[in-house]
Amino acid sequence: MARKARQIRNAAASREALMEAGARLFARKGFAATSLDAIAEDTGLNKAMVAYYFGSKTGLYQAILDQGVSRVLERVDVEALEARPPDLRLPAFARALARGFEAAPYLPGMLVQDYLSGEQQMRPEAAASLARNFEVTRAIIERGTMAGVFRAVDPHQVHLVLIGALVFFRITKPFRDKMQSAGRLPYSNPDPEDFAEFIGEMIARGLKSDSTPEPH
Repeated sequence: MARKARQIRNAAASREALMEAGARLFARKGFAATSLDAIAEDTGLNKAMVAYYFGSKTGLYQAILDQGVSRVLERVDVEALEARPPDLRLPAFARALARGFEAAPYLPGMLVQDYLSGEQQMRPEAAASLARNFEVTRAIIERGTMAGVFRAVDPHQVHLVLIGALVFFRITKPFRDKMQSAGRLPYSNPDPEDFAEFIGEMIARGLKSDSTPEPH
């Protein structure tokens, strides 16, 4: 029994090591430029382990992507958002997305590399899960418009502004952290959630209807 437990722990550790190494390399180099040899070298494991646990490099990529998307979605509480006033939902949603990206730090880089390649590896299920985030943005904007808080706008444009800012912030974070540690960062290095809330507030303020009274 003890031996079997050790085998299970070792298997889980090996699988996690492969996912962590794959996530780092996929985010840095993209899918095509990341070899199984590179992943094996990073982990100290045999590259055949990728096939054993994930079936292929594509299977490893999908497992990492699915895990990252799940970690983001887990932090978006739609019911809690809907309980807030319309103009406070977007900042709260942005904060939740920032928490998700902190929990899946390599996901933004992987998505950027995936889109830049023009040969998307993302399978339909993961794409559909990511699309759920847009549906949250759409609901926030449409309900805010119906309540007379927001002017009529294209929810997709709002979503692109929000996600674009958060993804860029996340993928540039290692550079800012390195510069900050070296004492060479000539500007602030905001907390991810504070930055996200700031972006959400700025967008919400820009969407305010002309009839919406400004707070005193």
